Amino acid sequence: MTSSGPTATGVSAWAAGLLVLLPVPMLGSLAAGGAMVAAYGSLSRQGPLAKANAASARRWGMVFLLVSTGLLVLQLALSVPRLFGTPEPVGFLPLGIPIILYVLVCVVHLVVVVRGILQARRGEVVRLPFARSAT
Repeated sequence: MTSSGPTATGVSAWAAGLLVLLPVPMLGSLAAGGAMVAAYGSLSRQGPLAKANAASARRWGMVFLLVSTGLLVLQLALSVPRLFGTPEPVGFLPLGIPIILYVLVCVVHLVVVVRGILQARRGEVVRLPFARSAT
């Protein structure tokens, strides 16, 4: 009597998105996005469900990686010249908008990742929010 193991669902690709919780500032978002993209390679060979869920995790990881990195670069581009410029006091809000958006993007990422993990564990194909399904 041979029994095959549980069906691969691709949940590990979505779980890699939890690396955003790393306690190293800004490194967590790079690690999470990169790990979600990298997980597709091995999971794409483990069955159609794992491949579909890994593909949606890869798409979300790429979007998250691009948006979060772009916001961090924008924050640096706005902040670094202030270090060497005029010493006038400036409030947080004009220059802090990119970092506020970065935090919001990370919160949205956590919600999408937890939703993806739960759906993949149930054996469902994860559909991305704000995206049309690829049929």
